[in-house]
Amino acid sequence: MCGMPFATRTEAAGRRGRVTMAGRALRRCGSRARAAGLTVAVALLLPGSALAQSYRGWTSTSVQVVELRPLGLDSVPRTDVVMDAAGRFLYEGNEVSCVLASVCTGYLPLDQDRTLAATQDLSLTFWGFGVEGLSVTALVRARARAGADVVWPRSDDEFDALFAYAQLQRGPWRVRAGRLDIRSGLGFAAFDGASAAYSLRSLHGEVYGGRSLARGLREPQNEALRGLDGFLLDMSVLLVGASATARPWSTQLTARYQREILSDRSSLVSERASVDFSRSFPRFRLTGSIDYDFMFEQPGKGHITVSAPLADARWLAEVSARRYVPYFDLSTIWGFFEPVSYSEVTARVGWAPQTELGAWVSGGWRTYGDTETTVILRPMRDTGWRADAGARWRAAAEWSVDGRYQLEWGPGGFLSSADAAVRFDPTERVTVSLNAMTFQQIEEYRLGQGRAFGGGVTGGYELGDRATIALGASLIRHRDGGNVFTSPWNQGRAWSSIRFDLGRDPGLAARGVGR
Repeated sequence: MCGMPFATRTEAAGRRGRVTMAGRALRRCGSRARAAGLTVAVALLLPGSALAQSYRGWTSTSVQVVELRPLGLDSVPRTDVVMDAAGRFLYEGNEVSCVLASVCTGYLPLDQDRTLAATQDLSLTFWGFGVEGLSVTALVRARARAGADVVWPRSDDEFDALFAYAQLQRGPWRVRAGRLDIRSGLGFAAFDGASAAYSLRSLHGEVYGGRSLARGLREPQNEALRGLDGFLLDMSVLLVGASATARPWSTQLTARYQREILSDRSSLVSERASVDFSRSFPRFRLTGSIDYDFMFEQPGKGHITVSAPLADARWLAEVSARRYVPYFDLSTIWGFFEPVSYSEVTARVGWAPQTELGAWVSGGWRTYGDTETTVILRPMRDTGWRADAGARWRAAAEWSVDGRYQLEWGPGGFLSSADAAVRFDPTERVTVSLNAMTFQQIEEYRLGQGRAFGGGVTGGYELGDRATIALGASLIRHRDGGNVFTSPWNQGRAWSSIRFDLGRDPGLAARGVGR
């Protein structure tokens, strides 16, 4: 992926002056990405007996071109600025600040630009090393970007091993070592280390530990945000944890304890525990979870949900109560701002009289905790509500229609959005879908009194039994309160992806359905 010529040609077609920059951006792929690609290539080209008797996996290449209109601090003459009835200074509909008599400043839309981002994923599992129960699994990802000065998220991180581990399964025991992740009620915890699990009938236990990786990233915590936070300690973080699952009285119960400490064991970073449970009764199902933060000595997030099928499962009713507390470990300063918690009650009803038709509607009411701040003019709203509804209709074997509307009103924001899609499958290998959407959002990324409108097309095609290709494009335009699209804010996107399945599944092949 480090030398993809299509990226340079794509940008050159629109702007010749960017060819050199695009080529340089792609050539900057680091030695880690090249080494990983070489390793994978060798693994695929060598005879199976050199590494393993069998392997299975997939590879996927995705490319997308995105139009962006960034904002930048700029100045405009005071003579070009008008004042509205509310006393705001406006330049071409954008609010500016006029402190000086002759010049006003503000964050204004810059020239529209394009950026291209590409991602290469490779997932493989090898087995047959001559040791019973031994296998190796890896999922690696490479990234590149070309064109524009806008930095696409994570494009500067050219290579990641999302997970890569060796596993030994012997009877009730399972041992893993390498780059692992644990997904639980405490979130996604990734680490470089080892885990050992034991299963016997309805009992399951696991212990794990290693060097902790930053949440959402696959890098050590002391390195992941070094360029952004100068207060991070220059040492790694160790993670240890354990879980136990049992099924007493037809109830599945899982308890987990997890702790993170600095590598020199001088202080804690986090210490939490969680309990998850579920049980099915003759007429309904009950699920729930709760976690506890030992550092702040308080419960964290938790929920309890009751689900009941009705009328021979043609109806499904669900009621849930939830409490959420934002979590920050002790390695960041954000936890000291005491983020406000909220409690919420939601209800959902689904209706599916037949497999070709289904609909649902849901609603929720939320209350926020005390902000412990002084309000001068009037009390702040501490409640919010949301509602949404949707339906799906399979009109024929080749046609299906989906639609959804969502409305949310909170203390600091408002959202109204609707989307619909029509899908057509002319053959077993070809899929085409058209979609349209509109939304108005007054929040962090606000549209004000305007509304966004957009639509797109997506197509997919199966190239034989092992490859699938997908293409798509979309356009979003902003109408600023009037009847015409006068706002400069717009965005277009185009993307493509191709996936290949690798190897064979011996279990399916034995039944005559493997590839």
